[in-house]
Amino acid sequence: MDEIGHTVRVRRAADLAANLPEDALTWGRIDERATWGTAKHLLATIADNTGFIAWTKTKAAKQGEWRGAIERPGFPRTANVQKLDPDNMLRILRMPRT
Repeated sequence: MDEIGHTVRVRRAADLAANLPEDALTWGRIDERATWGTAKHLLATIADNTGFIAWTKTKAAKQGEWRGAIERPGFPRTANVQKLDPDNMLRILRMPRT
């Protein structure tokens, strides 16, 4: 029953759910990744890219991995990322393309 004492029909509930905004709390209950909307994900990506570019210009970049990425909800901290050193990257880029 709703707050005025009437029941909510299934079609009405479906209409309400379909028109929820993308950053509604309801989506976060269904999937943790949905707690952030598109704008927050884009801003985090911009911040990560800017931070990474700045980090590559430091002496620390030659010694280790960049760990300045902003954590996103629902994504593991360490992703399955293949490491590639600069020499191998250049070798792969120089390979003939078919």
